[in-house]
Amino acid sequence: MKKLTRKYTTALMLLGTFAGIGITTGTTTVHASSKYLSGIVGNEYVRTKKAMYVGIYKKHGNTYKPLLKKKGALLKISGMTQKFGSPVVKVAFNSGAVHYNRLSKLRFSDTPTIPLTKANFKKVSLKAPIRTTVLRAGKGFKEDNKGNFGNGSAFYLTLDNYIQYYSKAAMAKYDGGGTMYVADGHNTTYSNIKPTASAKMTKTTVKGNTTTVQYNKYIKGLPGKKLKTHKYQIKIKNLKTTGSADFGESWGGNWDNYTVNSKPYFSGMINDY
Repeated sequence: MKKLTRKYTTALMLLGTFAGIGITTGTTTVHASSKYLSGIVGNEYVRTKKAMYVGIYKKHGNTYKPLLKKKGALLKISGMTQKFGSPVVKVAFNSGAVHYNRLSKLRFSDTPTIPLTKANFKKVSLKAPIRTTVLRAGKGFKEDNKGNFGNGSAFYLTLDNYIQYYSKAAMAKYDGGGTMYVADGHNTTYSNIKPTASAKMTKTTVKGNTTTVQYNKYIKGLPGKKLKTHKYQIKIKNLKTTGSADFGESWGGNWDNYTVNSKPYFSGMINDY
């Protein structure tokens, strides 16, 4: 379909869940010796047990220097390798989807070189699973007269406690193909686009299918409720329902349905069959 072969399909603002994962064992789950973390799946998260270098670089002037990550730092596994018959598991890391100002100064290595040992890392799960999920305003994908599917505003919650919001115009410009599903935090060309607006999250709670987020300033375009000065709130409810639509013989969209303060939102992507 010609409409989706333009720059939009390659201009991925943020990568999908399985981008950049290489497993030499032919499976995404690692079974290792007692020295290494077992049952790990690519794109999961770990925390460091001590200060260490993990293949992440930070910009200093015109150069990038290795960044020393502190004890307890949250890292996302972006690549993984384990030779057949060997207990050694090596991984590559990135920071995951953190705030633009922080992410724009970082670079990551795609080559798995860091041993995933129990002595250095522990597996963690996100307390708010909705984090990094890109939520689009509306009831599902619709194609406009310019062939765009990313024609509504969107936002997501970062790993370092920010709401990053993208206007309708920004989504049409950078994600017209409707490919943005999760915020990956990788350093590819379009994975780090400056948000239209952002706000610091001050409190996050999860109860059942609802994630409640309080944040510190008004974001135009987000249906937040003002509680008091410098205190706004959204309630993100996962409706546990899905939707789909066909846009041609080989293209279609699939999504999960949400509400944000009772307004319809969805998360999904356009892909080929």
